[in-house]
Amino acid sequence: MSTRTTDAGAPRRASQVRIAVQLLIGAVLLFLLWRLRDVALLSFAAIIAAALLRGLAEPVTRYARLSSHLALVVVIVVLVALLVTALWLTGQPMLQQLQELRNTVPRAWATAMHWLLAQPFGPQLLDWTSASDVKVPWDRVAGVASAATTALADVFLVLLLGVYLAFDPVLYRDGFLRLVPPDRRAEIGAALSASGDALQRWMLGQGLTMIIVGTTVGVGLALLGMPLAAAMGFISGLLEFVPFFGAIAWALLGTLLAFAQGPEKALHVAIFFLVIQQLEGNLVIPLVQRWAVQLPPVLSLLAVVIFGTLFGVEGVILGTPLMVVAVVLIRKLYVDHLG
Repeated sequence: MSTRTTDAGAPRRASQVRIAVQLLIGAVLLFLLWRLRDVALLSFAAIIAAALLRGLAEPVTRYARLSSHLALVVVIVVLVALLVTALWLTGQPMLQQLQELRNTVPRAWATAMHWLLAQPFGPQLLDWTSASDVKVPWDRVAGVASAATTALADVFLVLLLGVYLAFDPVLYRDGFLRLVPPDRRAEIGAALSASGDALQRWMLGQGLTMIIVGTTVGVGLALLGMPLAAAMGFISGLLEFVPFFGAIAWALLGTLLAFAQGPEKALHVAIFFLVIQQLEGNLVIPLVQRWAVQLPPVLSLLAVVIFGTLFGVEGVILGTPLMVVAVVLIRKLYVDHLG
């Protein structure tokens, strides 16, 4: 009798040991992922680059009847040619405008503070916010800009890894699937494919929005007579990659710079930015999301806050695409199985 009881309990103990080992392995992997979070974020940025390249190559493959590898070569050559042409035509003027922008910001800040102090509500507002005591470390800001230049090495690494991933994504996907139990490989593989497709569509949609906003801001500011219109268009397009906070950042920066031309000019620029953001939120983004990824606004906002808190500036930049992937994986691996 005691032998049968012992034999009956053996599979249960083995199952408990297996679960404990799996939990331990999962904890170790999470710990390593956290310790190597910089590498993980660079890898995810490379996946974004690969998704963008694959998304641009798919129409070439479909309509030009080329192989996927040859279509990628065509896309890369075209992108490099466009970049070189843009740098050749606008590189020097753009660098001059960015340098002038850095010199103009402190002057615009002083003008804005002087105008605010002259208003009846200004001193009380500054006392309440303590803004008058804020000494903006412009030297440190310039140092940050210089440090951003050194990040070009990371950008080059991301692009290089992205090209390798784009040329053979199945190889790396199947290599990852070998790390999961065989009975779940098909399910997890389908979830990874769905998340990759969602990330690809989000990148294309976000890229289109960035181009539209950057071009509109640059042209509009030029029509308003702002001297740094091209630089502001370029910056607004880049900042648009970060939902909500990016739009707030370029609007505040542009309005601040307009104070260097006078309070009336700042008012005109602020109204212009308000119109752009209303059109973006109510027309551009809904139209883009019809064929891109529909991520609820609350999740986009939470993504920037959560991943920004965890990973800093890199988390702010990559927060929304991380949330896109997380939402798709949770839906495919958990929600769809609830019935």
